[in-house]
Formats: sequence, C-alpha cells, structure tokens
Amino acid sequence: MKHLRYLSIFGMLLFIVACGDEQIQSPANDNMENTEKKEEPEKEIIIGKRGMWVSYDPTPRGTLNHTSGYSHALVSWRLLPTDPDNLAFDIYKSEDNGPEVKLNETPVTDATCWADKSIHAQTTHRYRVTVAGSEQTLCEYTFTPQMAETFYRAIRLNSNLPDPSLTYAANDAQVGDLDGDGVMEIVLKRQPYDGANQGGWREGTTLLEAYKLDGTFLWQIDMGINIRSGSHYTSFIVYDFDGDGKCEIAFRSSEGTKFANGEKITDASGNINDYRQKDPSGKGWYSGKSLHSTCGLIFDGPEYISIVNGQGIEVGRTNNIPRGGEGSNYERAKYWHHYWGDDYGNRMDRFFIGAAYLDGIPQNGVRKANPSLIITRGIYRNWQVWALDFNGSSLLPRWKFNTNDKGYESYRDMGSHTFRVADLNGDGYDEILYGSAAIARNGKGLYCTGNGHGDALHVGKFIPDRPGLQVGACFENPNKYINSGFGYGCAVFDAATGKFITGHAGGSGSGSGEDGADEEDEDKDPPGDVGRCLVADIIPDSPGYEYWSSEASGVYSCQTGQLLSTTLPSAKTGSKSYNNAIFWTGDLTRQMLDDVMVHSYTKSAPWDKSRVATFTYYGSGVYSNNSTKANPCYYGDFLGDYREEVIYRSKDGEYIYIFSSNHPTGHRFVHLMNDHTYDMSQAMQNVGYNQPTHLGYYIGADSK
Repeated sequence: MKHLRYLSIFGMLLFIVACGDEQIQSPANDNMENTEKKEEPEKEIIIGKRGMWVSYDPTPRGTLNHTSGYSHALVSWRLLPTDPDNLAFDIYKSEDNGPEVKLNETPVTDATCWADKSIHAQTTHRYRVTVAGSEQTLCEYTFTPQMAETFYRAIRLNSNLPDPSLTYAANDAQVGDLDGDGVMEIVLKRQPYDGANQGGWREGTTLLEAYKLDGTFLWQIDMGINIRSGSHYTSFIVYDFDGDGKCEIAFRSSEGTKFANGEKITDASGNINDYRQKDPSGKGWYSGKSLHSTCGLIFDGPEYISIVNGQGIEVGRTNNIPRGGEGSNYERAKYWHHYWGDDYGNRMDRFFIGAAYLDGIPQNGVRKANPSLIITRGIYRNWQVWALDFNGSSLLPRWKFNTNDKGYESYRDMGSHTFRVADLNGDGYDEILYGSAAIARNGKGLYCTGNGHGDALHVGKFIPDRPGLQVGACFENPNKYINSGFGYGCAVFDAATGKFITGHAGGSGSGSGEDGADEEDEDKDPPGDVGRCLVADIIPDSPGYEYWSSEASGVYSCQTGQLLSTTLPSAKTGSKSYNNAIFWTGDLTRQMLDDVMVHSYTKSAPWDKSRVATFTYYGSGVYSNNSTKANPCYYGDFLGDYREEVIYRSKDGEYIYIFSSNHPTGHRFVHLMNDHTYDMSQAMQNVGYNQPTHLGYYIGADSK
C-alpha cells in the first residue's frame, strides 16, 4: 500500500492552520473502561481508499420541495483513522483535460468536502485531492456530463433472471469491500414480490447480486426454492470475517441454493427436493390455525448457513439452528407451538444474522481478532443465538445460547424484530442485545429487563454526559412491560446494565395487526403495542438526543425525560415519522428519512424549509421497500464525509439509485464506518424490520 509516513511530512504540515473551534474530531470510545494502556498505531497518510465522490443536483430550483436548493457540485472524500489530527487538504480541478486549477485559497481543515460553485455540467471535470502543500495525490475522481444529468447514480440491474416472466423487486442491500481495493461494492437482495412475510404461495426465488458503484454487475446467487422470501427469512451479512481485507457474505441456504460459480446444494444423491407446502387450504399441523395460508411455507428439509467469498463462491457451510421436534408431523408441530410460539412458520421462522467481535473489538481501525458470525432463530417465545467462527474454510461452533436452558426462563418472550451488537458494558468486547435481554461474549446471559417483546431497537451514544452507551426500545405487549414494574411502552435504558433511564407510557392503538403478542390470539395486536420508535438529536436547543414513538404524545429528552414538544415529526404523507434518522444536511443534528424523503424537525438551510429532499421527484418511480416499513434498500456513510448516502429501488425493478447529499458543511469526522458501534449497526441494517444507524460516540448540536 502506498502511503506517506507522518514523520516525513511533518515539516510540511507545520504551516497548516490547526482545526478551528467548530471542528469536532471523533473522540475515542468513551465507554471503554479497560485500564490497559493502548498503543496508538503509527500515523500514516494513506493514498487512496478515500471514497471520493461528486454529488450534483441538476433539478431546476423552481419548486422548493423538489430540489436540494444548491447549484454547486459537492466533491467529498474520507478522513481515515490513521490520518494525523491536523491533516489539511488541497483540491484541484481540470476541465476537459485542460490545465489544472487549485480551488482552495487556504488549506482545507474544517471538512472533507468542497463545494465547486463554478461547475459546468457540459464538461468533464477531474478533481484531485492532495495533502496541503504537497503534489502527492491522495485521491482523484472524474465527473462526466452524463453523471451531471441526474441527482442520483443509477445502476441498471442484471436482466439475466431465473424466471424472465417475473418482476424481481430490489429489496434490502448491504455494502462492503468485496475485492480489497477500498471501494465499497453493493450486495443486493432481489425477490419477485415486496415483503411477503406471512406465507401464501409465491412463484420465484430470492436472489443475492453484487454490483460495483459504477454499475458493473459482478455475480448472482439464487437462494433456491427452499428459502422462503421475506424480511424475516432472508437476512444476510456482508463483512470481513477472516481479516484478509475482503468481505464475505453469509446467509441461510438449503437444497437448491445456486452460487455464483454454478455450484448447487443438493441431497446426498445429487437431487434437489422441493419442500414447500403446496396445499392452498393447509393449516398448522397441531393447532389447525393458519396465517393467510401455509401454502408455500417450508416445514421440512435441511437448513444451512452458507458463507461465500467476494466472488460469490461458497467457502463454508454449517447446519442452521434446527426447528426441533421429533415424531409425526402432529408431534413436531406440537413442539413448535410450545417452543417457538406457533406451528405454522410465522414465529418459528424468524431468522437474524450478524457479526460480533467476541475476542476484542478493533481499536483505531486495528483488529485484535476476527469477528464471529452470529445466527439466531425465534423472537416471541423461546429463541436461540449461536456464535460461529470462520477459519477460512469452515464455520466452527463457538457457543450456543438457548432460552430453554435452565436459568434463562425469564429471557423467554424478550426477543425483538431485530438484534444489535455493540460493546454494551465497556469491557472492550462485543455483547449481543436481543430485545429486552443481553448476552455476554461468552454466550452467557448478561441481563434481562423483563419488558418483553418489541419492534424497534436502538443502541448508541444518546446522552453525552452519561458513561457508556444507551438503548432506545419500544414494546409490543403491555402485559409484559407493565408487569415489569416500569409501565413504559417506549424507554431508554443503560446499555451496560439494562437500568431504566426514562420512558413514556404505551398507547391505546391496535398496533400493526401483523405479528401479534398474545399466544392464544396471535393475529391481533393488543392495545398498548408501541410498534416503532426513533432516537436522534432533532431539537438543537435540547441537550442530548430526543426520542419519540408511534404511540407517544410528543418528543422527549433522553437525558431528562422531559416532554419537549407535543408536535411529532411528520412525513410527506402527513403521517408521523419514526423509521430512520440520517445525517444529510451540514449541521450536527439528524434528519428523518421516511419513505422517499428527508425532512428536518426544524427548518433547515438553504431555504429555511423542513422538507430537505423528496427523492421521488428525481427520475422515474423511486420507491421504498417492505410495505408499511417504507425502508430504503440501504443507507449509511459508505462514501465517507460523515453524511449518509441512500439507495432506493425503481418501481419497474430495473434499477437502484444512489443518492448522496450535496449540502456543504463546516464539520469533519473520520469515516463513520470506522466507529465500531456504527459499523455493527449499518452491517445489520437489513435484519428483520430495518433499523437505523447509530454511533458509539456523541454527535449532536451541543457537541463540544
């Protein structure tokens, strides 16, 4: 790797003006309590791997809500954790291979972006960033007239599909470096319909496809006929598990799964059996109940976890957490009913997958050890979490956690529609937060709050003056959370201990009507189901973050519990907004990302408006995913100037669109994915009901 040693350029950097008072550097993880002295890695300025990008909005500024409001091109790049704190930049531009011109008069110290106000959309621009006062190129980018035609970058999806008669909708996506060049690739899930979590026959299979950011199609994996489509059943993780600088992809597989090299999973005889239920009037084998229909559900056959390399080729496989049960169909289904919570595949077939650093989290971007693969099953009654280690060719068991084991009876019914991984207690190792319960790195129970099953689950630094991390969560079943002694349908907890900090009461609404919380009447949500909640800094004058929910009377302070406003954030449809929070504008608050728009709780620059961007007005048919959840395919800081990018799908299933902010800023942070809490959060965003990203250190309007 090419680089400049810090000492070799030290004399050159002496003249650079130090960061201004408003510049905020990413602090060390303040929840660490390890007294062992940590060795700081040698500072070096790395050439490349800086995610350079140009965002330009060509939309006429005639309609306030349909455009960003800026006519400049925003050139952005990454700040790396190995960069010296006082690193400053110069930026150059040439047009149509003409002479190069330096754009900045003084070294750029307060941001990792530059607003080029002299953009000419009809010419090709070559931008180049250097260390201030040096000719050494750190990164460069060519912006073409074709790129200037749209606010987004369109990636045309692969048209070679298993069934050309079906329309394959782009669904959840994850990003990761598949080839080790420092540039992210996109791994996209495609399915022949949107959602379909509750059964019913569907033709077609679920696909995973990989694309470069320039639109180059890399490969396709077909999960096959024995993997049920839907957000609960096809979670996947893109992460570097073996430490070679290249990401692997792990997911659930079965007979019929076809990898990028054409290899398929078969039975011992080389056959692919079809295990799907095909009776349109089918019922649960024990209860006789159905959820729409059991037709298309899968109650038999092998279930695996496969891990593939960056080329989409399988390099390891192991058995998934089993359904359990023995004997006849009736006896097996009876077991499922009592153990998982149903006998027709709704609660039994809830799967999550992720990563956790159980042997020590990275420090300043340097690994102590490789992460483990985390797989789970169940959320409502009993549930299991397994940790696996990848050695380059095999997935090896590390530990298994089962709520049916002695001593963990109180952990039952505590699962959520997602799980989170973070250093919850500040010991330098990851723990797993599974709804209202937490698991230590050794696979033993850490704590259980008793608040029961819930939907949304947030982990991050929400209260600046409080040690460690905090948890924001909402809960589905009032019989659980009321009996716990709290009586709160939405609450903020201490991540290390599960100790209650603040919260608000559950509402009286009927909930989502989808999953249910009562065993005997599973298709009805009880009053008090708080289905969604969000945590973010949206009120600049209030210290710390705020939280609100789908069943709240207003916006509350995480720090004090005070009701700050009775006005909830609202989406473009007039409905309340509590899905995702995003860094989009140039200030240190967060905005709401809801469906296909970004909006601010308070009015934002440049036109003093709350609706920051409405993406549906750009291009044709920009759509969100997962029905009422209205999630993007993916969002996160994968380019690197701390603002977060968004990936959406097109209505016709032929494209995905990458949108990036063109708002200027006077702040700079190390690429957010270098923060461990954020990295884990974004990597597991697609799991269950998609969850927002959060940082392990504090960024807010009151940041010091």
